[in-house]
Amino acid sequence: MPSLKTIDNGKTFDWGKTSSDYAKYRDIYPDEFHKRIIDLGLCTKGQKVLDLGTGTGVLPRNMYKYGAIFTGADISENQIAHARRLSEESGMDIKYIAASAETIDFPDDTFDVVTACQCFMYFKEDMS
Repeated sequence: MPSLKTIDNGKTFDWGKTSSDYAKYRDIYPDEFHKRIIDLGLCTKGQKVLDLGTGTGVLPRNMYKYGAIFTGADISENQIAHARRLSEESGMDIKYIAASAETIDFPDDTFDVVTACQCFMYFKEDMS
């Protein structure tokens, strides 16, 4: 896993500054991607899913029709605000929280599935 110092040359970043563009243009995963997840038996009806680095809620919103109960988490409050708005506008009941992946604290067995799309490189490698 790369060090945080090697990502973006160690510069800090704030995805929240691009939330409006993400909400408008970044619905990026093709239907084939969602089908593969379902074919693996993941994110299906009744399963509780935590989506880390959810951004504007792209994965939960696109997978919602398969019946899983989603919670999306992102470090950016702006991303979460857009995720909530987009989900509500579509009549979707998806819970969102603003928190980093490293600080999320749920009891054991809260979730059946944990997803994290295009965000692993930003997780801290040492949580001690």
